[in-house]
Amino acid sequence: MNRKKAAPSRIVLRELAPAQIPSIFPLMHLNNPKLSKAFFTKHLKDMLPHGYHAVAAFDGQEMVGVSGFWLRSRFWCGRQLDIDNFFVHPDYRKLGIGKKLIQWLEKRALAEKCELMVLDTYADYFLAQRFYHREGFIATGSHFTKIPGSNVPFSRG
Repeated sequence: MNRKKAAPSRIVLRELAPAQIPSIFPLMHLNNPKLSKAFFTKHLKDMLPHGYHAVAAFDGQEMVGVSGFWLRSRFWCGRQLDIDNFFVHPDYRKLGIGKKLIQWLEKRALAEKCELMVLDTYADYFLAQRFYHREGFIATGSHFTKIPGSNVPFSRG
């Protein structure tokens, strides 16, 4: 990773074609060091046919931010854009890249006639929560998890 911070104007966003989405692995791994390439590849293979998309921020040829997203409809809210795997490289934070990604996603949601944008974040990711609040997101519920066939709590790693 080029550690030299880019001027915000040099950052370019583009949606990745499905064949390009595996290139997000280095950022996903940086966000979650316990994420193995094998696990990522196996689950991405399952996600792509179900409509997983990704938009990435580039400084030249270097991917410095990414957000996955799903377009779907649900009874409780209608058509939605669900943000998933949102991450900006730590060396590129505070340059407005996250804001640019959210603006891109919102424009896409409008183009797709979505009634709502949704996302999940971990309860202890306070900086992420602060960022999402600044971008106009409101915490409207709780996300519950359960490992099928078990009473063991879910753990991120």
